[in-house]
Amino acid sequence: MRRIFALAAVAALLTGCAQLPRSGAIGVGPDVQVEATDDYLYYSPSLPSPGDSQQQIVTGFLSAGNGPQNDYEVARSYLSTSFKADWSASDEVLVQQGSTSFELLDDATARVELQVSATIDANGVYEAQSGEVKRYLDFELVQESGEWRISKAPNLTVLISPNFSVLFKPYQVYFYDSTHLSLVPDIRWFPSRTSTATELMQALLNGPRPWMRDALAWDVPEGTKLSLNSVTITDGVANVDFSDELLAADAQALRHIQAQVKATLLQIPSVERVRITVNRNDLGIEEIQVPMPQVYAPAPVTLDSDGLFQSGKTSAVYLPASSAAMVNGAREFALDSASKKLGLVTELGLYQINLIAIDKSPSLIDLRPGLLAPSWDNRGYIWSVGSATNSSWKVFDSDGNSKRIDTSVLTGSATTVFGVSPDGARIAALHKGAKSGIWLYPIIRDDSGLPVKLGNGVPQLNTFGEPLAVSWADAGHLAALVTDSSGSVRPTVMTIGGTTRVYTAVPGARQIVANLSGPYLFVLKDDGTLLQSRSSVWSEVQLSVRTMHFAGH
Repeated sequence: MRRIFALAAVAALLTGCAQLPRSGAIGVGPDVQVEATDDYLYYSPSLPSPGDSQQQIVTGFLSAGNGPQNDYEVARSYLSTSFKADWSASDEVLVQQGSTSFELLDDATARVELQVSATIDANGVYEAQSGEVKRYLDFELVQESGEWRISKAPNLTVLISPNFSVLFKPYQVYFYDSTHLSLVPDIRWFPSRTSTATELMQALLNGPRPWMRDALAWDVPEGTKLSLNSVTITDGVANVDFSDELLAADAQALRHIQAQVKATLLQIPSVERVRITVNRNDLGIEEIQVPMPQVYAPAPVTLDSDGLFQSGKTSAVYLPASSAAMVNGAREFALDSASKKLGLVTELGLYQINLIAIDKSPSLIDLRPGLLAPSWDNRGYIWSVGSATNSSWKVFDSDGNSKRIDTSVLTGSATTVFGVSPDGARIAALHKGAKSGIWLYPIIRDDSGLPVKLGNGVPQLNTFGEPLAVSWADAGHLAALVTDSSGSVRPTVMTIGGTTRVYTAVPGARQIVANLSGPYLFVLKDDGTLLQSRSSVWSEVQLSVRTMHFAGH
């Protein structure tokens, strides 16, 4: 006879329990332990007890997935002797949401049903799930010495969201953009343990997410792998030993690969230097400066009837006399990262202004009505698009020459706000129409770096509400305003390929920018009030603001 047992939903991480329970909700109540051991941060799940039932064994096994130390040693204690070595814990992670149920199909077969809010694959790729996604996990059990053990189970672990946030950390795996101007982060999630460096290198060798590939370069020769299948860290040095295939790369490609490896591994606190070898032989790769994506200034630039200012009007952005009068009628702008070039949108269209050439008049480069705020990329092109459905996307060089971008992937959609990523490899856009919500697209460029096309994009499902505005916070995060189920407008910061942090509601909010090195959030309200958040407290910094952007937007 089938027996079904409901398992209570878990809404929060319980502290103060010494160990994970082996019955009830999956993953309840661990106590975080931090010690100078081989695994840095972990839970202490319980071993099976004599006389445990089939349900206690299955739920105990799933709870033990919260303890990655010693290659999930405790979880493997729930497995049969023949299955212990075969089970793979890192093929997939399920982030559980809501209630689960246990069903005993017969004495030796069980099934667990759960709702999943996100999945993480073997390469650390986090995928948020939309709506109610259910998974069914099937188990087979045998008796060994009179005790139930699992002889067949899915190659995965199950975590509730609070446990995932503690056990797993986001790491940036770096790839070059297609012209090798900047490194581009691809965020992956791994538990903090001694194998993290190895997992990061495996993820790098397996390449970026599919949607990003058209915007990125690939320098690693086909077939290259870790020769020992591990990265060792000794006295602060990460030793990365590759197979012979790496020798097919030329000197320039090797320098690029070394830059990617260094940028990726130096995120690990115990790594101070990186050594790359092939079959333990040094390659003598020449060092190059690692080109990290630009970081925004501490505060945005604001536009009001008096001009352009640092937030709080502490200092003004210098404008040539030929351009100063235009500010009064301007409604949008974009300042390049060096604060040398300005795009200004008035009722006549988009002007390009050289802020260091005082004798050069502004150039009207885009005369279309309804233009959105433009955006500069890291190659000096200014991007422009209108708010109408199927409005064409254009880029302009410093001389005002235009290039129309192939945006066939946006057919039937209207854009309300957009921005180029700090690394110049991606576009974030908020759409209405055939595509709605926040989307990310790869920027495809020719050999000279000129943008020519937007590739197939992906929607951002981790918004936790209806998006109203979006901007880049850094190369790995987006700041957004969303309307939640109660109608409140909430600032959020979304990790691209990860989780979302939701902040206190701000009534009347219409625009948001963020600099996570602060971390500081700035929100502009409908009445022109500019607010800044520090430690979750909103304070007023400026009035009568029309719009705001970071230099480099």
